[in-house]
Amino acid sequence: MSDPRPIGVFDSGIGGLTVVHALRKRLPSEHIIYLGDTARVPYGTKSHATIERYTLQAGAILQRFDPKLLVIACNTASAHGLEALKRESPVPVVGVIEPGAEAAAKVEGPVGVIGTLATVQSGAYERAIRQRRADADIHAVACPLLVALAEEGWLDDALTVEACRRYLVSLPPSVKTIVLGCTHYPVLRPSLEKAHPGMAWIDSGEAAAAGVEELLAERGAKREGPRGDLKVLLTDASSRLQEVGSRFLGEELGAVEVVDI
Repeated sequence: MSDPRPIGVFDSGIGGLTVVHALRKRLPSEHIIYLGDTARVPYGTKSHATIERYTLQAGAILQRFDPKLLVIACNTASAHGLEALKRESPVPVVGVIEPGAEAAAKVEGPVGVIGTLATVQSGAYERAIRQRRADADIHAVACPLLVALAEEGWLDDALTVEACRRYLVSLPPSVKTIVLGCTHYPVLRPSLEKAHPGMAWIDSGEAAAAGVEELLAERGAKREGPRGDLKVLLTDASSRLQEVGSRFLGEELGAVEVVDI
């Protein structure tokens, strides 16, 4: 059995294109509809109620495309809007926190988590990891500047290395594994590794893509056939969008459509 309907993917901006990249590597035949709320990014400094409302609005737009599955490719929206969207959505909804926590819970020793202020303040990673490993020693650090540096394209830059160092220095030396608790962060790996060498990094987006593949396989809903299409919807399109978006996606972004939310 095969389900040709698309996968709907939502993010607060373009960082979620790293999750799309992971999905297209694992599930190349799937059609994907991506919605980036670029007009209202960042979500990481907003309240729980606002993020929840934005998440429900994004879900409503993606439902217009009759998706078979929704992915919240945003750690902040996963922390604050996942449960609300699950209640509203007629199809399954996958966030990025639970899969990332699953991978982190399998690690021996203390674990670090880096993310936006809203993600870290929510305690979502700590709760999800401790549900799987009750005695886990978790150290979470908010890194508010990193999203802007990623979107600026300063991926391997002395200023970005210094910002990463300033944030990561607060982690105890016993931490040898760090969860990238924001979908912007994978593109900053060069700077992160220079700032804090010798770490094992858990990419929550890659973990989510693996979870999506498993879920579709269980439901017999994987699409068979040639490489799937990617449709990109944004709530605002700046002049640098193609360059930055292509960097996050790992391929040419192509045409985008601007939508109201």
